[in-house]
Amino acid sequence: MKDTLQTLQYDKLKELISKHLQTEYGKEELDNLKPVFDIERAKRGFEVLMRFFECFSKHSPPQMENIHINPIIEASYRGMLDEKELKVIGNFISLLVSLKDELSQTCPDIYKEHIGFDIPYGLADDINRSIDDYGLLKDSATAHLFEIRQQKQQISQNIIRILKNIMHGRGKDVLMDTAIFLKRSRYTLLLKPNYKEYISGRIIDIGKSGGFFVEPDAVFKENSLLEDVMAKEEAERRRILTDLTNKVRDNENRLRFNAKKLGILDLITAKYHYSKGLPECELSFSSSPIIEAKNAKHPLLASINSKTKAVDIDMQSNRKLIITGPNTGGKTVFLKTIGMLILSVYSIIPPYAEQLTMGKFDNVFAIIGDQQDIFESLSGFSSKIVAFREAYKGATQNTMMLIDEIGSGTSPDEGEAVAYSIIKNTANKCPVCATTHYKKLAYLLQSEGFRVAAFEFDTKTLKPTYNLIYDRIGKSYGIDILKTLNIDENIVQQAEEFYSNQSSTFSRLESQLQKTIEHYTKATKALSKTKEKYIKLIENEKREKERLIQQLKEEQKQKQREYEQLLSSLKDEIAQLLKTKNISKAHKRINQIRERSKAVFDEQEEEKKQVSFNIGDTVIFNGLKGKITSIKGDKATLQIEGKLINTQLSRLQKIEDKATDERDIKINTKSPDTKLELNIIGKRRDEAYFELLRFIDSLTIQSVKSARIVHGIGSGILKDMVRETLKQLPQVNRFYPAPPQEGGDGATIVELK
Repeated sequence: MKDTLQTLQYDKLKELISKHLQTEYGKEELDNLKPVFDIERAKRGFEVLMRFFECFSKHSPPQMENIHINPIIEASYRGMLDEKELKVIGNFISLLVSLKDELSQTCPDIYKEHIGFDIPYGLADDINRSIDDYGLLKDSATAHLFEIRQQKQQISQNIIRILKNIMHGRGKDVLMDTAIFLKRSRYTLLLKPNYKEYISGRIIDIGKSGGFFVEPDAVFKENSLLEDVMAKEEAERRRILTDLTNKVRDNENRLRFNAKKLGILDLITAKYHYSKGLPECELSFSSSPIIEAKNAKHPLLASINSKTKAVDIDMQSNRKLIITGPNTGGKTVFLKTIGMLILSVYSIIPPYAEQLTMGKFDNVFAIIGDQQDIFESLSGFSSKIVAFREAYKGATQNTMMLIDEIGSGTSPDEGEAVAYSIIKNTANKCPVCATTHYKKLAYLLQSEGFRVAAFEFDTKTLKPTYNLIYDRIGKSYGIDILKTLNIDENIVQQAEEFYSNQSSTFSRLESQLQKTIEHYTKATKALSKTKEKYIKLIENEKREKERLIQQLKEEQKQKQREYEQLLSSLKDEIAQLLKTKNISKAHKRINQIRERSKAVFDEQEEEKKQVSFNIGDTVIFNGLKGKITSIKGDKATLQIEGKLINTQLSRLQKIEDKATDERDIKINTKSPDTKLELNIIGKRRDEAYFELLRFIDSLTIQSVKSARIVHGIGSGILKDMVRETLKQLPQVNRFYPAPPQEGGDGATIVELK
């Protein structure tokens, strides 16, 4: 596994994340990070990660100081901590309190479940009570220390007063400096060598200038007293710091627990910042060992070059994949991308893909590159076989095996045989993705159930395009690449002649087979698109039916309420008329009530009347406009977008030819010749999606070339949906954000073919 991590450059991936770390604890967590092949753990990990990401996107990710306390905790067992070390512990606890307050407000649930600092408030109070903001021991640390420092201050002031009197008196003529110096815990004056003629005292130290630091006899007693007080101060200081050091040791487990939690939080925050450079990935899991990805990239290449070509990975329906194509065309990178996606997901690292289905894997092995070992006397061929042997031993049915050009480095015939045997037996044991330059091998494996794919090569520019096409076997284009390297023309010509003589029959058969495959692929894609469109029509019809049924129920409830109100009114009025005994007036009022009742129920009967339809009428069916081409009984045949559809007449809505169905699509025709507008702000994503499809269809029918779609900015859900959908619609020529005066990034201009 270690070799695979190195081959797939897993450490380089971690380096990309480490750029966003803020603390030493986060670095420790990242250093210890390795893939754990437990799919349930991966699911839970990404659920937690996405909850943190959601919180960070709404608010802002926490900022952390790099306060490293582990060396200080270890030093507490070797002796007394000083004031600055204790201040670091206090600052660390203050950081925890600050983070707890912030996360308890912004992300209370996930903080409590997954971080939950165990803050030693008592230790923090003791440190803050004794150590000031500059890392110095406070006078108020204890009452005894306060008394000592007060006494020390008084003695110092007395000494300074006496020395100043000397400086302004008889010692004035021998002073070399007007400052008072503290030397060896004694207050002194810096005097000239002839000081004894003026001042009586003893030399404490000699200055670099030749003068003497002299303690006058007048302050000897005070200096001695000060020295005693300073000794008491130091003893009290050591007692206080020793007590605080013991408390740090007592809280070691809590401090290390919090350091661990801080590292976890820092790593999550770093993953969030790292993910901002990736596309938003729709991640799902499968209990089978499969992998499927849309627009995936190798994160290292993407970090170096943002224009790196994305690839689609499809090992869902068929877990046996053979990749062919030219040298430097992207085959090896494709293998590494698969491996990196697996390692990322099982390390709870955001993967570089727009959509990813990750299966249940218990390991991944990569036999990639030249693994020649001069110390073991292994050739490139042998070393690769040895690496495969070790991987094959450890593989199970849930292991992904990535094999790059196995069999190379020996004679082509034997190498092809070795490659066939290895790939075939590996596929019987576990999922496998392999690359090869042996075309006959690729065709043989394809006939035995393997899926094939090829990287394209532009024969005009003689450069690889890095486009991966499934269900195609590609050429190596070795001779074409030879031409780009300025090789002697005679060498190139002889190579072409030799290749032509050796492979003419096979090339002709291959060309015919390739054309058949391309025709089949195009037909399959066309069928898939048609099927998808009709499925959408059926879904639209189902939703329309449900809407009409719901509307009918609501209308029935409204009529029921009106009937009940009418009946109640009738009872009340009849009761009032009977009380008055006015028979003629009663008859007149009853006739009026009869007319009201008739109006209510006649309205229902009117609604039940069916609309008559004729051939050639313009109608709306499931939001799409078409014409009736024939009527048979209660059924009609419609022509919609060149297709004939049979349906019930009761499902049609008759409109005038020039009318526009505005029930579902809000269209602003301020400039009928070119400007049409769809406003989907406030819509749900699925509702807006179908409105967009109907809108584009209506534009196509009306031969409109340009329109504006207003989706707003918001969280970006509607904007992303609109632009992803427009990418897939064949009617769309291009699209781009609207200019500032027309909505900017809150709207999209679409141009149709």
